[in-house]
Amino acid sequence: MSSDSETADTLLKIGLTGGIACGKTNILRRFRDLGTHTIDADKLARQVVRPGQPAHQAIVDRFGADILDSDGNVDRPRLGELIFRDESARQDLNRIVHPWILAEEDRRLADCNTAKSRLVVVDAALMIEVGTISRYDVIVVAFCPPEVQLCRLLRRDRLTREQALQRIQSQLSIYQKLTFADYVIDTSGEFSNTKEQIDHTYRELVSRL
Repeated sequence: MSSDSETADTLLKIGLTGGIACGKTNILRRFRDLGTHTIDADKLARQVVRPGQPAHQAIVDRFGADILDSDGNVDRPRLGELIFRDESARQDLNRIVHPWILAEEDRRLADCNTAKSRLVVVDAALMIEVGTISRYDVIVVAFCPPEVQLCRLLRRDRLTREQALQRIQSQLSIYQKLTFADYVIDTSGEFSNTKEQIDHTYRELVSRL
């Protein structure tokens, strides 16, 4: 039987990134429908900050008990308001949660059944910003123009324009992210067009195995 490290080494690890509201979730869902393994780093981030998890207490120690809701969970909107206004607070949060996210990601990579698929797509919006991009063999960037990104974010999260711009500007610009891309999927049009691009990228990735 192969060891966990040997199993992980047989996978083609695809990092999916892009700006907030650039359509990564739909791309990840389509890759999953095509049969690839998928890992959503945002879901892992929610998991590692639950009460009883190590990151939970570290967040309380750094930001105070006021950052919790009435059930003791991290109040994500409240924390978001804080970190998107304060660069040092955002960096502190990243330092707290990312080691735990990466540990859980590694565990899931080791559990991937390569008989099912040798492709695994990891959706991690901040992989460039936090320096974990080298973990992946291939980088796919979800792209849409900043004006589309802003409109989507305003509609999706019901933010003020100032709040939405704070969130967009907290990340590397989408044009800078494009310079890291092996493949680009433009999500600015109809999903049928995006789907065609995803399917084409999938075939290209399969051909690399």
